[in-house]
Amino acid sequence: MQLAATAAGFIPPPPAPNEAERLAALRSYDVLDTACEESFDGVAELARRLLNVPTALVTLLDADRQWFKARAGFEATEGPRDTSFCGHAILEPAGATMVVPDATKDPRFAGNPFVTGETRLRFYAGVPLVNAEGHALGTLCVLDHEPRELSDADNATLRALARMVVTTLELRRASLNMRSMATSDSLTALPNRVGFLASLDRAIQRARRDGEVFSLLMLDLDGFKAVNDRFGHAEGDAVLRAVGAQLAATLRREDEPSRLGGDEFAAVLWRIDLRDARDIAERVRQAIASRMEQAGWAVTASIGTVTFHTPPASAEDAIRRADALMYEAKRAGRDRAAHAVVEADEPT
Repeated sequence: MQLAATAAGFIPPPPAPNEAERLAALRSYDVLDTACEESFDGVAELARRLLNVPTALVTLLDADRQWFKARAGFEATEGPRDTSFCGHAILEPAGATMVVPDATKDPRFAGNPFVTGETRLRFYAGVPLVNAEGHALGTLCVLDHEPRELSDADNATLRALARMVVTTLELRRASLNMRSMATSDSLTALPNRVGFLASLDRAIQRARRDGEVFSLLMLDLDGFKAVNDRFGHAEGDAVLRAVGAQLAATLRREDEPSRLGGDEFAAVLWRIDLRDARDIAERVRQAIASRMEQAGWAVTASIGTVTFHTPPASAEDAIRRADALMYEAKRAGRDRAAHAVVEADEPT
């Protein structure tokens, strides 16, 4: 449910001075539009009870909306940012509480639809959720339908609960970073074999559930061992980084490239048919050949792509089919791509 309203007689909050950096910080937590979580809901409910107010919210300020990660005594899940009290609150000095004792008497909010509409908001107090880098991500706020003041004790309670929310967010980001490290290749910054298998499993599940066609691309470098043997592993690492960067740059945004290990790479190509998969594989092959030639490396790529109109029996089955095609390309002379399709009526 979204609150949508426009009205005259209120002042929309301006963007934060460091808005681009603030939004990048917010997105680093991967928390927007996620499901309810007890760790956040519990804080909102505690704030509502301890401060004896009808409503408490954990609000995150996106580019053009306010989104409520937790809400106690409130039904809407989001609303426009230009009518947001919290949009003003995040502009307060770090850690300071913005208190509006009676919104009908505040020129910023007197005509706000939260004040004039069914919500009948009168009292607001919000503490910015400021992370370690100094970015205000949103607020922990409490609301009332009656004018009131915020006592020093209640202010201290609200600020302490806001720190709990920030700590929970930081734990979430740390967990995401650890997960990313576990599934990323440190040399190329692409997903590693673990990340690749997770991507391939998602593709197979979506194919089984929704009938979605996908392709699997497997790539092995030709001549890479000679570079390692002649110039050393530092030069070989430079080749792998360049191939990883070229693969990521050549594929579509929705595709998912990975480095499996050594000089072997792969990519899951989403929502794609054989003709498109052939075109992509050829673009990848040409792009890598060109990049390697410019750098003076005698390296090319042999590629195998298989398109699944019916889901493979398993990830291992999909890899086996694409691997066989890749080795077929090597046997046919290297620096080329081989393709196949698994039709809907073909057993896997």
